[in-house]
Amino acid sequence: MAKIQILVVEDESIVARDIQKTLQNLGYDVPCVVSSGKAAIQEAEENKPDLVLMDIVLKGKMDGIEAAEQIRSRFNIPIVYLTAYTDDKMLARAKITEPFGYIVKPFEDRELKTVVEMALYKARTEWKIRQAAEQWQTTFNSISDLVSIHDKDFKLVKVNKAFADFFKMKPEELIGKTCYEIVHGTKEPYPSCPHKQVVETKKPTTAEFFESHLGVYLEISASPIFNDKGEVTGSAHITKNITDRKKAEERIKTSLKEKEMLLRELHHRVKNNMQVISSLLRLQSGVLEDKKAVAIFKECQDRVRSMSLVHEKFYRSKDLLNIDFTEYIKELADGLVRSYGIDASKIAIKTNVKGVSLGINLAIPCGLLVNELVSNSLKHAFPKGRSGEVKVSLRPIEKGRIELIIGDNGIGLPKDLDFRKTKSLGLQLVNTLVKDQLGGEIELDRSGGTEFKVTLPPPITSYLAKGYADSPKEKGLKQ
Repeated sequence: MAKIQILVVEDESIVARDIQKTLQNLGYDVPCVVSSGKAAIQEAEENKPDLVLMDIVLKGKMDGIEAAEQIRSRFNIPIVYLTAYTDDKMLARAKITEPFGYIVKPFEDRELKTVVEMALYKARTEWKIRQAAEQWQTTFNSISDLVSIHDKDFKLVKVNKAFADFFKMKPEELIGKTCYEIVHGTKEPYPSCPHKQVVETKKPTTAEFFESHLGVYLEISASPIFNDKGEVTGSAHITKNITDRKKAEERIKTSLKEKEMLLRELHHRVKNNMQVISSLLRLQSGVLEDKKAVAIFKECQDRVRSMSLVHEKFYRSKDLLNIDFTEYIKELADGLVRSYGIDASKIAIKTNVKGVSLGINLAIPCGLLVNELVSNSLKHAFPKGRSGEVKVSLRPIEKGRIELIIGDNGIGLPKDLDFRKTKSLGLQLVNTLVKDQLGGEIELDRSGGTEFKVTLPPPITSYLAKGYADSPKEKGLKQ
């Protein structure tokens, strides 16, 4: 490593030579000794020594204090004063130049060594602090967000370059001004001011608001600054201009609202179109004389009604992806009772649907299942005015599956009837819907009338409940 270089400024040649030799013996490099303030400044500018030993009293117009002041301000070189005078007035002048030490003549070698080493140590420490401060300042100003430090009285203590640039001012012009004056253009802080909340609660806080004074949306995150006693002395703010984000959010909200309106209109129109189909079926059945044909048309109307009711529920639902099936099944069952002219005092419809919301692609086939099986019960389970009940249950079961049970306590299906192999269009639809469309399983219990249990696996359930266009089974068939 290079030796520490020291400049000696002393107008007494013998003293200067003695100091130079002593410093060299201590391991320092003293290449030059000058006797005037002017020469000291010139030497400091040309060679940039690590330390200057400056005699206060020099010959000529410029004394050592004046020379030291220029060397410190221009080149930031540490100064140690050599003096035989210690009066208060001279020391007061010398202090202004922030010297790194004093050596009072006459002095001993040990004293010289101690003062020089302390001065050099102080200079190194000051340099490290200055470097750290410069690095911090560089980092502080490189932050693209608006960063500011506030005291308890809302005054700006420090701001970064982004903050100053945002307000088209210099950082020094902002220091001392109140934040509400700059940001809000007011003479007092807002009641919901983040800085005020931080000072009162001693906790970080974040707020978003539209600043009419600036015409922008701002997000301010404020954190408390504590002293060594745990008292809040101010706060540090990070302010973000979120105008573009807010505008994007508004565009998304508007777009979603428009799409929601279109989707509701779509459900409404589909429902109306189904009503047209139902009306056409009713009108056509009105001119038929064949009772079987009329019954077929009536069953078709019921199926259309079950699908139409799904769209009606989605149209009125707050959630356009899912509907609560409880009310749907009740309305569907009540509609079938009216359609078949059933005496409600003799045949009761009991529903138990809890905690199940379905997407449209699951709601429609489930609605058709309910329609077909409830219709079968109402038409065939209670002949000759027999009383009884029809039950419909839909609930989530283990492992994410859904269980649909439709049954009655009527006379039951004929023993020789295989519901999986029948010419009945209704039961054919039931098997097709469960097996081919939903990928589920269906079981028949004849022990207490007729009870169909349909179990839907979770992959199908979860997929369709989200409202996707095709079920995984359908995708597999297409592939």
